[in-house]
Amino acid sequence: MRNFVIFIEGENFNLEVEGVSRPVGFFASRRMEAETEEAASSAVLSRLLSEPEIEGKALPGYTVFVKMVHEMPLDHKNEYHGFTFFPME
Repeated sequence: MRNFVIFIEGENFNLEVEGVSRPVGFFASRRMEAETEEAASSAVLSRLLSEPEIEGKALPGYTVFVKMVHEMPLDHKNEYHGFTFFPME
């Protein structure tokens, strides 16, 4: 098993920002143990879409993709939570 930290970007999600629902994008980092980088990336993308903050809030034409993957030592067990949101232009 290998240990990865995966940086993800998503766009076109309907979320409330400053009291108004509007299309936003996000950045997020998550850690995943898997045999390959591809398996870790796929698992993280699946899990991410079911997290309460964004579950069911994807708008038509949304995108979610892996921006970067770092392999970490196996003893790196930090957990990564939350999202950084930005307005869609």
